[in-house]
Amino acid sequence: MATDYYNTLGVQKGASQDEIRRAYKKLAKKYHPDINKESEAEQKFKDIQHAYSTLGDEQKRRNYDQFGEQSERFGGGGASGFGGGQDFDFSDIFNSFGGGGFSDIFGGGRRGPQRGENIVLKMGLTFEEAVFGTKKEVEVERISKCDVCDGTGAKPGTRVTTCSTCAGTGIEKKIRKTFLGMIQTQGTCSKCGGKGKTISEHCQECNGKGRVLKKKKITITIPEGIDTGNNLHVRGQGHEGDAGAGDLIVIIYVEPHEIFKRDGYDVFMEAPISFSEAALGSEIEVPTLKGKAKLKVQAGTQSTTLFKMKGKGIKHVNYNTYGDQYIRVLVKTPKKPSKKMKELFEQLKKEEETQKNRKGIFGKIKGFFE
Repeated sequence: MATDYYNTLGVQKGASQDEIRRAYKKLAKKYHPDINKESEAEQKFKDIQHAYSTLGDEQKRRNYDQFGEQSERFGGGGASGFGGGQDFDFSDIFNSFGGGGFSDIFGGGRRGPQRGENIVLKMGLTFEEAVFGTKKEVEVERISKCDVCDGTGAKPGTRVTTCSTCAGTGIEKKIRKTFLGMIQTQGTCSKCGGKGKTISEHCQECNGKGRVLKKKKITITIPEGIDTGNNLHVRGQGHEGDAGAGDLIVIIYVEPHEIFKRDGYDVFMEAPISFSEAALGSEIEVPTLKGKAKLKVQAGTQSTTLFKMKGKGIKHVNYNTYGDQYIRVLVKTPKKPSKKMKELFEQLKKEEETQKNRKGIFGKIKGFFE
């Protein structure tokens, strides 16, 4: 019975090359013998390769659509190669198998003892803790060496021998016959799991894995000036692996402050001043990150004027330099002035030029009201 290549790839006869390519890639991942251990997987993988070698080439596809499988007699088609200048990148598939890429297939890569995975932890800090730095103790669950067997996975007193399959390398090499010819593959040893050793009797504490899940308290030093979104890497405090431990990665979130607003290493705040302080000028007391400070307000200062206090901001994480502090003054008008204040304001009103200036505005736009 003739094979329907379109059916093999699960696409319609009028499918585009992109659709054929995506279908092939998906099925090749699913049935690759290094991933799928079912008895029929290898044959299905070969059938998929065979179908794509024809449908993935425009000329071979046209021949197949017209003559069926007999078209393979024309021009040396079939599973012997892809031909036709196809641009399919096999590394897309083989990288997804967890290996080191296409080079692993031809023996160029190395899969052996692996470093432990990182642990990612989110940490909230107060504004003050982030600005001035602190130390925080956290408790994490990490994969650690079994204390009973000292990480060997063997029951104390039993033998640990070199793996006969990989000769202690942790890497198993295989020669496989494929549509590309005889190629060599290599990966983690199936017998010893990449350890390079086999044990006669498993440790009961870790069930032969050599590692167990433990809770550990770790003290983390928070540097001055850290901010939301910054990461701290604590080396060697992640999960333990055969080739060493991963890192503990701490992602920082800083809580907002009631008064200070942060922008990089600069801080901003608002300070209320009275009408008389703004008009006559004054020296007011304002809070800074390191205590109280004096700010000189010039006479005639307008509301929302921004003053800069150099070097009063936040310390740079990696340098001994500081940002600046900015104070935006807001002139506050009394909502319920006293009788005395009203009398003074009436006198002031007579002296002010503001009303005259405001009346002049209408003269400049009188055409609008005609």
